[in-house]
Amino acid sequence: MNKSRFIFYLLISFLLGLIDFLKDVKEEESVLEALEFVPIVIPMAFVFILAIYHIRAWTFRDRTLKKYTLQDTKDSTQWIFYIVSILTQTFIYTSIVALLGKLFYPNYTTFGITSVFFWANFLIIFSVISFVYIIEAFLDSESRKKEIEIKLSKIENESITAKYLSLKNQLNPHFLFNSFNSLSALMSIDINKADIFLQHLSNVYRYNLTHSEELVVSIANELELIKSYMKLQSIRFRESIEINYLIDNSKVNHLVPPMTLELLVENAIKHNIVEKANPLKISIETERDYIVVKNNFQPRRTAVNKELSLGIGLKNLKNQYELIYTEIPTFKVEYGQYVVRIPLIKPYI
Repeated sequence: MNKSRFIFYLLISFLLGLIDFLKDVKEEESVLEALEFVPIVIPMAFVFILAIYHIRAWTFRDRTLKKYTLQDTKDSTQWIFYIVSILTQTFIYTSIVALLGKLFYPNYTTFGITSVFFWANFLIIFSVISFVYIIEAFLDSESRKKEIEIKLSKIENESITAKYLSLKNQLNPHFLFNSFNSLSALMSIDINKADIFLQHLSNVYRYNLTHSEELVVSIANELELIKSYMKLQSIRFRESIEINYLIDNSKVNHLVPPMTLELLVENAIKHNIVEKANPLKISIETERDYIVVKNNFQPRRTAVNKELSLGIGLKNLKNQYELIYTEIPTFKVEYGQYVVRIPLIKPYI
């Protein structure tokens, strides 16, 4: 419990003490007699409220203490749990009050479950517990809203970074030079192939313009992009590069951040030897709830350049997953292959 909550509930206890004081005065007791009970009522009320607060926190600890994610949905059973918990606690506390009443006032018969006194106490205790639950539910909701706002802001920043990196890579002079050089060569050899090449080149840029603003896209869309991208690369590298697709049709509607596959394939090409004697072999496949991108690990003897070796794109991809999902991508070298496992996000989330 933080300091503000502590002070707030302490003030509520003082308010309950004041209400009890005014009630006693109204029942024609003297002011001094009514004041005698105030030092007892206020601490008891405060301890009672603290007990309610901690019991609620313990009962709903998995809900109140968990890290909220953007795929969280409203839990329709939460209010049922709240109502059951409130009624259970109310009945237990009222029964305790009735037992204490019988213990200290054995000659009175007004403490039974059928008495007005029992149900009057029941309503008072129910009101206090409900008040604490409503306040805590409101504070939890506000806390969740703030957390989601912060996450959305971070996601926006990460998306802007991803879009910048994607555009930067596609507008890279080397990429453009190689693409236009290949297009020029094809135009003098086979105009039909040149037209197909130009279509794939436009597909790559069109995809970026149409999907880069989205939070997630389907695997089907990502595959369309990567196939166009690899058509361009195959013109440049010919038999020095191979790619295989082993995609389960049931997974094509699952989601990943836009440009994910293009980023991974592009990294494989940039950081590995790609030559006829040592062809680069890439595979994109689905395994359970992951899409896996593999390539034979044959790193260049010298880094392409310092900036490319920083892994900014991979770091950005990891950051996006930390904000929108419960799992993050993994990057490993396994049995002579560089393996990237990307969690698939279910489309109904």
